[in-house]
Amino acid sequence: MLLLQMSGEIEVSSFHWSECAERCRALAAGRELVVDARERSFEAPGLKITPPLVFPIRSPASDAPAAETTAEFAARRSSSAITLERYLATLPPEPGPHAVILMQAGAASLGYFIGGKAVATKSMKRYVVRGKGRAQPAYLKSKGKSRYGSRLRLQNARQLVEEINEKLHEFWTEFGEPEQLFVGAPVRLWPDLFRGKTQPPFAQSDPILRIPLDLPVPTTNVLLRAYKSLCYGKIERTDD
Repeated sequence: MLLLQMSGEIEVSSFHWSECAERCRALAAGRELVVDARERSFEAPGLKITPPLVFPIRSPASDAPAAETTAEFAARRSSSAITLERYLATLPPEPGPHAVILMQAGAASLGYFIGGKAVATKSMKRYVVRGKGRAQPAYLKSKGKSRYGSRLRLQNARQLVEEINEKLHEFWTEFGEPEQLFVGAPVRLWPDLFRGKTQPPFAQSDPILRIPLDLPVPTTNVLLRAYKSLCYGKIERTDD
């Protein structure tokens, strides 16, 4: 696929996670690629490699000791800079285990993936959206009294959170704690998981990776398509 840019053409191609090490090594030959500020891609003049999100670039900050001064962090980061060579040296033979959580008002889809394949999925829906499209918990933050309909929607919203957390516990029990948690959910909804009677099997402070897609209402098909997109990296070349 070709995309036009003011300075010339950008040639964009994709690659599957199974090709990640081979493609990156071939492209890096004779080049010095530097990680970008967001730590999502490796760049060199005329070339940008964005690895699949199932193989995220690990920042030195993720291995930080329990107590560390700013100076110690700076020194450790300098001595363990993220390079493409270091990234490839620590690349696992296959992705996962990974967990995926997709949430919207009244709907959720959960999945557990090992080796890039789904081993368990669960989708659920509850009536929590008012006629004008606002989720009841969000509506009540700005409005007052609750009638039967709103009470029902609130009850359904709480039950949905319980169902999500119970299913996540089942995943964790059956398959173990995942190496990475991918999330597609509005920022306002994410804290709801930690307000239920049943807490999720992870802490609110635990690291997550947000899925960089504008997703429709979560279903199993949407979940599988979303995870499939995380299995592909991107190569961008320019004629500069």
